[in-house]
Amino acid sequence: MAYTDKEQESVNKTWAGEKAKLSQMSFKEKLSYIFTYYWIHLLIIVLIIGAIGWFVHHRMTYVDYKLYGVVINSAQVDDSLEKTMPELLGMGKHEGFSIIAGLSGDVDANSTAYYNQIDLYTVSGQMDFAFTDEEGVQYLCDLGTPLDVTAELPENLMDLWKNREATFSQRNENDDTYFDNYAAIDISGTKVHDFFGLDDNVCYLVLVDLSGNEDYMQNFYQLMYDIEMGE
Repeated sequence: MAYTDKEQESVNKTWAGEKAKLSQMSFKEKLSYIFTYYWIHLLIIVLIIGAIGWFVHHRMTYVDYKLYGVVINSAQVDDSLEKTMPELLGMGKHEGFSIIAGLSGDVDANSTAYYNQIDLYTVSGQMDFAFTDEEGVQYLCDLGTPLDVTAELPENLMDLWKNREATFSQRNENDDTYFDNYAAIDISGTKVHDFFGLDDNVCYLVLVDLSGNEDYMQNFYQLMYDIEMGE
């Protein structure tokens, strides 16, 4: 080597000694020496910097979803709403709104590839409301998930949507008998239907409220009222 190493390599190196050695080396020799004896130290530094960077990025960009919507038996919806809805619903900086389209009520077509997407979203609690057609409403009713829209929607919306509630058969907890329930409301031709950019065949709104974020559900109802009133 082009430098004189007066330290024993078997004992702990000192900063002063290492600095003296490096001062005697060319740039290429310095790189070779550092990567030979200090590659573990460099790796640890890189990992620490990476961990700090990931943590900072996560803290700045993470999203905690508070409200979930799905579109069943149609792939059409205004995807830009995922960015605009949080503000409209009064959500915080890192709180989000999710709306997923393209779910199918066709069990044969749906279960093979995705193990029944609708069931998965239902079990995971990632469904607060659904836009769908008549078949989709009945599929949700067979799962026993829809709430009675006449009991859930506030009076101001029910007054606007008079005689739009739709009766469907829904099974009870015993899974062996059925009863009639106002499981959906017909939103065809409404401003809400246009606001969400839905297909013409997707004419029903079903309320499920599985995430349990009641404040945001109330904000959602108020938003629909404002949309209908043109505010």
